[in-house]
Amino acid sequence: MKLMFFPTKYGRLIERIAQAFPDLDILRIDRPEDIAPNLKGVEVLITSNRIYSPAVGRDICTHGTALRWVQFTTSGIDNALKGGLPKGIPVTNGGGMHAHSVAAHAMTLLLAVMRRLNDCMAARPQRRWIRDEVHSSLSTTRGKTMALIGLGAIGLDIARKAKAFDMKVIAVSRQTRAANVDEIRPREQLHATLSEADVVMVATSYDATTHHMIDAAALAAMKPGAILVNIGRGALIDQPALIAALQTGPLSAAGLDVTEVEPLPAESPLWDMPNVVLTPHIAGAGADNNDALYDVVSHNLTLFLAGKPFDRVVYGPNLSGGAA
Repeated sequence: MKLMFFPTKYGRLIERIAQAFPDLDILRIDRPEDIAPNLKGVEVLITSNRIYSPAVGRDICTHGTALRWVQFTTSGIDNALKGGLPKGIPVTNGGGMHAHSVAAHAMTLLLAVMRRLNDCMAARPQRRWIRDEVHSSLSTTRGKTMALIGLGAIGLDIARKAKAFDMKVIAVSRQTRAANVDEIRPREQLHATLSEADVVMVATSYDATTHHMIDAAALAAMKPGAILVNIGRGALIDQPALIAALQTGPLSAAGLDVTEVEPLPAESPLWDMPNVVLTPHIAGAGADNNDALYDVVSHNLTLFLAGKPFDRVVYGPNLSGGAA
């Protein structure tokens, strides 16, 4: 059976898969232009949302006639949905694989905002001890209410961490039960929930139904002085509306690991806003990700070879890639 890896940056993963499944004929492709001429007979494609362009999607849909399954190494498949996926075959992702890392990063962004780390770091080159300047404006998590948008693996881990930080957690999700959550509400109650929250944590997945779900109206509904953290996808939030809400209210600050356009354009006001803690889409990074990725891919390969249903199916004959 032929399996294609595109790209081959997951060298350790490929070697472990080759050792665990010695009967596989593994193709290693790095250049997009090499996909089409090598797809003949390929039944399994392992790829990444980060490099999935419309051109890549076109070649895969046109030439991947033997494909029976596509596995993504990433949680998100938003680029792939835009670029085009083969019809009628299951698509699986790495959902939950980085949940612990992303959730920890989400809380890091929140704490960095609350403890005004931007100001402390800005004062450091001038050797300024700004204790008196920031002391009265620092805040803490204890007793604060978090509106948690999304209860996938990442959202559930954020909820667990938020409870450890003595927060009340109100989730907006299609789920009906979850540990470490005080209350779960449907998406129709989003604005009402935002009005109660000291912290709005955006952790849902992105698709057509969640595009700009945090728009100008949602931002206007937020409690004055609220903090917004986004570790989902940049397009979940209307970025110009977000910038306006940070400049004139009601938001006091934001922690962002994702932006609507990435890399963030140099002219964006977000770069220079002292009330924004900004990281370059690194929430999922961590030293143990290679092992987690191997577990996900090898498990689904085992299921595939045994003719059993996959785990983490996000798109296919009976699915449309809906958000959590």
